[in-house]
Amino acid sequence: MAETNRRKGRPWGQIRPENPAAGRLAAFLRAQVDGSGKTLAVLEKEISYSSTQISSLLGGRIPPQRFVTSLIQATAPAPLRERRQGEAEALLYEAKHPPRAMAPRASAATAGPGVPDLAAVQAQQIETYDRLTRALEQQAELRQTADNAARLIWILLGMIHKLNDRVGALGRERDRAVGQEVLEAAQSKLERARSQQAKAENELGRAEEKKQQAEALAARLQEQIKALTDELEFLRGRGGAAPADDLPGLAPFTGPAGPADPEGNDIDTALARVTAVNDTDSDTVHRIATELGEPVPVVVPDNRPTGTDAPNKTARELRAEAEAAMDSGDFRAAARLYALLTTASAGFLGPKDPGTLVSRYQYAYCTAEAGAPATARDLVAALIPDETDVLGADHADTLTSRHQLAYWTGEAGDPATARDLYETLVGDYERVLGPDDHDTLTGRHQLAHWTGEAGDPATARELMKDLARDQARVLGADHADTLTSRHQLAHWTGEADDPATARDLLAGLVADETRVLGSDHPDTLLSRYRLAGFTGKAGGLEAARELFRTLIRDETRVLGPDHPDTLISRKQHARYTGKAGYPATTRDLFGDLVADETRILGPDHPDTLASRAQHARYTGKAGDAAAARDLYRALAADVERVHGPGHPRALAVRRQLTAWTERAGGPGTEAD
Repeated sequence: MAETNRRKGRPWGQIRPENPAAGRLAAFLRAQVDGSGKTLAVLEKEISYSSTQISSLLGGRIPPQRFVTSLIQATAPAPLRERRQGEAEALLYEAKHPPRAMAPRASAATAGPGVPDLAAVQAQQIETYDRLTRALEQQAELRQTADNAARLIWILLGMIHKLNDRVGALGRERDRAVGQEVLEAAQSKLERARSQQAKAENELGRAEEKKQQAEALAARLQEQIKALTDELEFLRGRGGAAPADDLPGLAPFTGPAGPADPEGNDIDTALARVTAVNDTDSDTVHRIATELGEPVPVVVPDNRPTGTDAPNKTARELRAEAEAAMDSGDFRAAARLYALLTTASAGFLGPKDPGTLVSRYQYAYCTAEAGAPATARDLVAALIPDETDVLGADHADTLTSRHQLAYWTGEAGDPATARDLYETLVGDYERVLGPDDHDTLTGRHQLAHWTGEAGDPATARELMKDLARDQARVLGADHADTLTSRHQLAHWTGEADDPATARDLLAGLVADETRVLGSDHPDTLLSRYRLAGFTGKAGGLEAARELFRTLIRDETRVLGPDHPDTLISRKQHARYTGKAGYPATTRDLFGDLVADETRILGPDHPDTLASRAQHARYTGKAGDAAAARDLYRALAADVERVHGPGHPRALAVRRQLTAWTERAGGPGTEAD
């Protein structure tokens, strides 16, 4: 069964953040992935996180430092990497340190100094309400723009199919023409139809681009709306509603004068309306982007996959080019080709023809791989009833589509529905294929995964435990799927607040991965990193320190001393050394790390600044309050220069500077 073990694909569904800053961070990191052009399948090999973990962490959860750094290293262009890392670090800090809720307001009669008066609160209410209203209006405009573009895409796909027929018919008409006048008229119509083909293809590309740009801006606005709504609810106890706008009205279009060609005139009229809507939508996107102070989201244009005569290609040629695009990893081009093929096949053979059903599935699959799981979900949801009607509910293709529907539902940001779909599917797998079939086991893996993602790690742990046992029996203890499930079992065990058991599970897994995959395999190194982390969370500070020390040795040998994973492991080693009660050693570890991060990442990189803060902290804890004061003073100046004096990091450093200045007995001098 195709794609039943697939755990890849870009998960750009709805962001459900733990707090507004986490939502902004998720949107920012998603934009870096989009800009890199890399799929999750590629990224999971580069940053040592699985595609499902990447999807989850980019869905609004607060990710670990290691993930953020690795993702930026893998996606940001080298000239912008330091800047993007700084932006991501700032957002991560805000996500981890959300502002505390204000204490209940005192009455006007009892309000003391510094307590806002009623007029100030009301002014803030009005200002917040105005901003929220405008954001809702902008979001409604963007959603309408995306809807317009989606409708245009389907209209243009049908128009291209019809133009394919028209060009062919006009070519035959020209070849049969008798007489110069008739020949010239036929040639004129043919040239006009070919020009219309090119324009329809161009407008299709514009519509696709506008749809993606509008959706990206709307996602950014959603985080702003959430923050403003929270602020207004605090101030007033209620929010607002989003207005809905209609499609812009278009003036009637009169086609140009020319040979009698009513069908061509109709096509020109339709293309003119399409162009007008595209122009209006383009203006909307650029206007709102300007109002938000955001750059227009960059959409990398598709390479023209089939040349200027794409509509003239046969179904066999389109299918061959689509398959070639899939094989090369160009899923956006493949999705467009399969869309053309699906339109043509549905027109000639019908939407339920077996060949059309295959094209519809491939169209959905390539759409998901191109980064639009929500659209793919909707496409395959429409496909399943037709497959059930034509092939039967228990047919392999129907079951495959149901698997993909469940998976893409989860990837689109709805883990609870994905869990429910997999629960029903697993029952059908067991009835049709048997409990030990590979597809049944894969469905069970996905059921456990999405159960955990839906907020029930304890049940996910039990499901994964049973699955790992059955996979060991059916596939073998050393099979890749078995090892993967064991890793997930440890993960969900830790998520279920049992770090000690997670530690023990990972210890056994590391031993087996070392034997099966080798000690230097990325999966082994990742499991060792997480083993060290869960060991520390379970209270084994000395053991965690030692595990990180040996991991650093091997990462330095395998990855190199300057690799992001090596640097992150060094930071964790220093952290647990401090927790274990060795402030002087921790001071020296952070001092060495600061020197290397300054050389590799730059003096203003967030990691460098964070390590400098820890170096200053443990310098003080090691007994040298004056040196700690001086380190914090220098750090405060640099953090304020990089982030601004009002940034949370700058304020935190200032608080530490004040504390260590008091402990040192005074501010000292620069010469000190």
